[in-house]
Amino acid sequence: MATNGAFSDYLEEAIINHFLRGQAQIAPSKVYIGLFETDAGEDGSGTETTYTGYERQESEWGAPSGGKTANDAVITFPQNQDAQPVTISHIALFDAQTGGNQLFRAQLLSARTLEQGDSLAFDAGAVELQVD
Repeated sequence: MATNGAFSDYLEEAIINHFLRGQAQIAPSKVYIGLFETDAGEDGSGTETTYTGYERQESEWGAPSGGKTANDAVITFPQNQDAQPVTISHIALFDAQTGGNQLFRAQLLSARTLEQGDSLAFDAGAVELQVD
């Protein structure tokens, strides 16, 4: 469902600080996935969707293998309650349900337009993230 993505600037700096500078980093207690209408960007400056009813969803991830991981359970977003459709082209992972720090971003293999009453769901294993 998502192509290879990239770390955010925040996560890149956290990795450098942890592994090269010996500065401990605190892992997020939960990871949330957000929907974007544009590339989220390394600095998180993309356009996260704001349709009525939308909120980031908690996600759980499997153990890595070969530098890859995938979502462990179905991730379902609330229905678009607006009359205006929205087109979702990217996703991003965050350490908070609102605000917080962007961790990772990726483009969907194909954009999805959500009309009024439509929701978006990712089956378990459908969101695969790879670190290279």
